[in-house]
Amino acid sequence: MVALGVGAAGCMLAAGAQVRFGRLRRECSLLQAGAERSSFIVAAARTASELERLRVDVGGLHQEFENFRGAVDESIRRVAVHRYDAFGEMGGRLSWSVALLDETGDDVVLSALVGRTDTRCYAKAMRGGAPEARLSPEEQQVVSAALRPTRAVRIPSPAKQHTPIA
Repeated sequence: MVALGVGAAGCMLAAGAQVRFGRLRRECSLLQAGAERSSFIVAAARTASELERLRVDVGGLHQEFENFRGAVDESIRRVAVHRYDAFGEMGGRLSWSVALLDETGDDVVLSALVGRTDTRCYAKAMRGGAPEARLSPEEQQVVSAALRPTRAVRIPSPAKQHTPIA
Protein backbone atom coordinates (compact mmCIF):
# COMPACT_ATOMS: atom_id res chain seq x y z
CA MET A 1 0.00 0.00 0.00
CA VAL A 2 2.78 2.40 0.89
CA ALA A 3 4.54 1.46 -2.33
CA LEU A 4 1.38 2.22 -4.27
CA GLY A 5 1.11 5.67 -2.62
CA VAL A 6 4.78 6.44 -3.33
CA GLY A 7 4.35 5.30 -6.94
CA ALA A 8 1.23 7.48 -7.40
CA ALA A 9 3.04 10.49 -5.89
CA GLY A 10 5.98 9.84 -8.23
CA CYS A 11 3.63 9.73 -11.24
CA MET A 12 2.00 12.99 -10.18
CA LEU A 13 5.41 14.68 -9.76
CA ALA A 14 6.47 13.37 -13.17
CA ALA A 15 3.28 14.70 -14.80
CA GLY A 16 3.80 18.12 -13.15
CA ALA A 17 7.42 18.18 -14.32
CA GLN A 18 6.29 17.26 -17.86
CA VAL A 19 3.81 20.18 -17.89
CA ARG A 20 6.46 22.64 -16.63
CA PHE A 21 8.99 21.29 -19.13
CA GLY A 22 6.46 21.81 -21.96
CA ARG A 23 5.90 25.43 -20.90
CA LEU A 24 9.64 26.05 -20.68
CA ARG A 25 10.14 24.54 -24.15
CA ARG A 26 7.44 26.85 -25.63
CA GLU A 27 8.97 29.92 -23.97
CA CYS A 28 12.44 29.00 -25.25
CA SER A 29 11.07 28.48 -28.76
CA LEU A 30 9.69 32.03 -28.66
CA LEU A 31 13.17 33.32 -27.78
CA GLN A 32 14.76 31.25 -30.54
CA ALA A 33 12.33 32.69 -33.16
CA GLY A 34 13.03 31.07 -36.47
CA ALA A 35 16.09 29.09 -35.38
CA GLU A 36 15.14 25.47 -35.93
CA ARG A 37 16.99 22.99 -33.72
CA SER A 38 19.39 25.38 -32.06
CA SER A 39 20.04 25.86 -28.39
CA PHE A 40 19.03 28.79 -26.26
CA ILE A 41 22.71 29.83 -26.03
CA VAL A 42 23.01 29.93 -29.83
CA ALA A 43 19.81 31.99 -30.03
CA ALA A 44 21.10 34.41 -27.36
CA ALA A 45 24.43 34.78 -29.20
CA ARG A 46 22.59 35.44 -32.47
CA THR A 47 20.43 38.08 -30.75
CA ALA A 48 23.51 39.75 -29.27
CA SER A 49 25.22 39.92 -32.67
CA GLU A 50 22.03 41.33 -34.22
CA LEU A 51 21.93 44.00 -31.48
CA GLU A 52 25.53 44.94 -32.23
CA ARG A 53 24.74 45.21 -35.96
CA LEU A 54 21.79 47.48 -35.12
CA ARG A 55 24.05 49.67 -32.95
CA VAL A 56 26.44 50.08 -35.88
CA ASP A 57 23.51 50.90 -38.20
CA VAL A 58 22.18 53.53 -35.78
CA GLY A 59 25.67 55.06 -35.52
CA GLY A 60 25.83 55.26 -39.32
CA LEU A 61 22.40 56.88 -39.47
CA HIS A 62 23.47 59.40 -36.85
CA GLN A 63 26.49 60.35 -38.97
CA GLU A 64 24.34 60.65 -42.11
CA PHE A 65 21.92 62.89 -40.20
CA GLU A 66 24.76 65.17 -39.08
CA ASN A 67 26.01 65.39 -42.69
CA PHE A 68 22.49 66.21 -43.84
CA ARG A 69 22.13 68.87 -41.15
CA GLY A 70 25.38 70.49 -42.33
CA ALA A 71 24.19 70.46 -45.94
CA VAL A 72 20.87 72.04 -44.96
CA ASP A 73 22.61 74.79 -42.98
CA GLU A 74 24.71 75.61 -46.06
CA SER A 75 21.75 75.68 -48.47
CA ILE A 76 19.99 78.89 -49.43
CA ARG A 77 17.16 79.11 -46.93
CA ARG A 78 16.76 82.80 -46.33
CA VAL A 79 15.42 84.75 -49.30
CA ALA A 80 13.94 88.23 -49.58
CA VAL A 81 13.03 90.34 -52.63
CA HIS A 82 12.38 94.07 -52.87
CA ARG A 83 11.14 95.84 -56.02
CA TYR A 84 11.53 99.60 -56.35
CA ASP A 85 11.97 102.53 -58.73
CA ALA A 86 15.72 103.18 -58.48
CA PHE A 87 15.87 106.45 -60.43
CA GLY A 88 12.42 107.98 -59.97
CA GLU A 89 12.10 108.47 -63.72
CA MET A 90 10.21 105.31 -64.67
CA GLY A 91 7.06 103.94 -63.15
CA GLY A 92 6.44 100.32 -62.41
CA ARG A 93 9.19 99.57 -59.91
CA LEU A 94 11.36 97.74 -62.45
CA SER A 95 14.50 97.67 -60.26
CA TRP A 96 14.95 94.91 -57.70
CA SER A 97 17.23 93.55 -55.01
CA VAL A 98 17.24 89.97 -53.75
CA ALA A 99 19.12 88.43 -50.82
CA LEU A 100 19.98 84.72 -51.18
CA LEU A 101 21.49 83.61 -47.86
CA ASP A 102 22.16 80.38 -45.99
CA GLU A 103 21.40 79.86 -42.30
CA THR A 104 24.61 81.64 -41.22
CA GLY A 105 24.04 84.70 -43.44
CA ASP A 106 26.57 83.72 -46.13
CA ASP A 107 26.09 83.94 -49.91
CA VAL A 108 24.99 86.89 -52.08
CA VAL A 109 22.81 89.96 -52.61
CA LEU A 110 21.86 90.61 -56.23
CA SER A 111 20.51 93.93 -57.53
CA ALA A 112 19.36 95.19 -60.90
CA LEU A 113 18.88 98.94 -61.30
CA VAL A 114 16.72 99.59 -64.32
CA GLY A 115 16.87 103.05 -65.88
CA ARG A 116 15.50 104.65 -69.02
CA THR A 117 18.61 104.00 -71.09
CA ASP A 118 20.52 101.31 -69.24
CA THR A 119 20.39 98.59 -66.60
CA ARG A 120 23.08 98.03 -63.99
CA CYS A 121 23.47 94.68 -62.20
CA TYR A 122 25.38 94.14 -58.97
CA ALA A 123 26.34 91.05 -56.96
CA LYS A 124 27.65 91.58 -53.45
CA ALA A 125 29.02 88.77 -51.28
CA MET A 126 27.81 88.25 -47.71
CA ARG A 127 29.71 86.53 -44.90
CA GLY A 128 28.02 85.92 -41.56
CA GLY A 129 25.28 88.44 -42.32
CA ALA A 130 27.80 91.22 -43.06
CA PRO A 131 28.45 92.54 -46.57
CA GLU A 132 31.90 92.46 -48.14
CA ALA A 133 30.98 95.67 -50.05
CA ARG A 134 28.81 98.67 -49.09
CA LEU A 135 25.06 97.98 -49.49
CA SER A 136 22.42 100.38 -50.74
CA PRO A 137 19.44 101.05 -48.44
CA GLU A 138 17.31 98.67 -50.55
CA GLU A 139 19.94 95.95 -50.31
CA GLN A 140 20.18 96.46 -46.55
CA GLN A 141 16.40 96.10 -46.39
CA VAL A 142 16.40 92.71 -48.18
CA VAL A 143 19.28 91.43 -46.03
CA SER A 144 17.40 92.43 -42.86
CA ALA A 145 14.23 90.77 -44.15
CA ALA A 146 16.08 87.57 -45.12
CA LEU A 147 17.83 87.30 -41.74
CA ARG A 148 14.69 88.03 -39.72
CA PRO A 149 13.78 85.06 -37.50
CA THR A 150 11.02 82.99 -39.02
CA ARG A 151 8.37 80.82 -37.48
CA ALA A 152 7.58 77.41 -38.86
CA VAL A 153 4.29 77.32 -40.74
CA ARG A 154 2.38 74.07 -40.94
CA ILE A 155 0.30 73.69 -44.06
CA PRO A 156 -2.49 71.16 -43.49
CA SER A 157 -2.94 68.38 -45.99
CA PRO A 158 -6.09 68.79 -48.10
CA ALA A 159 -6.76 65.07 -47.73
CA LYS A 160 -7.20 65.34 -43.96
CA GLN A 161 -10.00 67.27 -42.38
CA HIS A 162 -8.96 68.80 -39.07
CA THR A 163 -11.58 69.50 -36.49
CA PRO A 164 -10.94 72.23 -33.97
CA ILE A 165 -10.23 71.14 -30.43
CA ALA A 166 -12.78 72.57 -28.03
